[in-house]
Amino acid sequence: MRQRRINLLMVLCSLVGGGIGFAVGEVLLASFSGEWPTWLLMGLYFGQYALFVGLMCLVAEMISPRLNGSGWKQRYVGASWKMLVPSTFLLIGVVAMLLQFAYGSTFQSASSSNNIVMLLDTSGSMNRSDPDSRLFPAAADMVQKMEDGTNVAVISFNDSTEVVQPLTQINGQAVKDQVVQKLREQTGMNGGGTDIDKALQTALDHLQASQKLANSTVVLMSDGYSRVDLDRALAPYKQANVVIHTVGMSAIDADGTQLLQQISSATGGTYFDVAHADQITGAFGQIIELTRHERTLVSPRSDATESSTLYAILRVVSLIVIGTLLGLALGLIFDNRHLAKSFTIGGFVSGLLAGLVLEAGFIGGDLPAMLLHLLAALLLAVVLTLFTLLIPVTIGTEPSSFQRRLSRSKALPVHTGDGKANSKRFDL
Repeated sequence: MRQRRINLLMVLCSLVGGGIGFAVGEVLLASFSGEWPTWLLMGLYFGQYALFVGLMCLVAEMISPRLNGSGWKQRYVGASWKMLVPSTFLLIGVVAMLLQFAYGSTFQSASSSNNIVMLLDTSGSMNRSDPDSRLFPAAADMVQKMEDGTNVAVISFNDSTEVVQPLTQINGQAVKDQVVQKLREQTGMNGGGTDIDKALQTALDHLQASQKLANSTVVLMSDGYSRVDLDRALAPYKQANVVIHTVGMSAIDADGTQLLQQISSATGGTYFDVAHADQITGAFGQIIELTRHERTLVSPRSDATESSTLYAILRVVSLIVIGTLLGLALGLIFDNRHLAKSFTIGGFVSGLLAGLVLEAGFIGGDLPAMLLHLLAALLLAVVLTLFTLLIPVTIGTEPSSFQRRLSRSKALPVHTGDGKANSKRFDL
């Protein structure tokens, strides 16, 4: 008998599963962005998310079998447990890898910033801010993460400026090792004041002399403050669309922090605040990710495709596919074609809503990415569980062929010592 029903416990549990999947996914993004390929990261992100949603929905139906019936709970729940991981983590994880590969890697090169200039503060105050001389090793680690084809320059500054490493193309590990070695050999002997205006002018002159101003990024790290005519100093950068990312230490100099924030904001860059010098390496690592402009299904586009209708559609379609498969996965777990139909249609709608939330939120830029991830995760999980109110499901259906095979496996013959076989049921 087909009925419109809803399992309110499943609705609640799907929210819990979506919340857990969101939290684990954020840990994955924070820990492994830039370390793992984006297609692998997105596969794990959506695979584990689907696993937690499926797990919580299965637990809810076991506690309160409103949709699949008490007969399923008594006889076939073991089959559902066997289908959980293949139907969620494996299926959706693999599909998410393919979707990310198409969305991010197939249609663009890996790096969109060909030229990176690092401006590193070596003023006297850095003796207190960076007593262990972590700055240049952090810059060396940043160079290690750069991809072939990237041009890199390093300029130190205090009252004056020095080009430590002229603009050089990273072309093979040997060149990278030479640059890294030069940076690690810096003595860390600091002195003098801080002249950020002169540092910005030196970087500009160096890029213009190398005819590499276009498609460039500047990374400015300082713990101090200096007077800068921002309109004059930043006008050439803004005209050439050069982004300046800044790293500062608000605990050392609040005025310097405000200046660095103004510089990054005016050029479309990002400000990173570090409490201790040993955090500079992590900040530089995040900047490398920004310079790569790698598109992922759950991140804003910051390259030439930022306002692309094509990539907006690709993101939404990808979330629709993931949502639809998540609904189908629940149908496979419960081995009920009527539930599969209801959940699959619901998954289509939930994927559409989640994709629109991400795309509209990233374009608007008013909400942080983490909050958008949470909204999308909760929508994707809960909407599909509501569709049993719209699409009738059948309660107490005949067991499927998979369930019947599992049932027969519980009544295997038991051989006694006299060679006779007794038919005895046993629990798996």
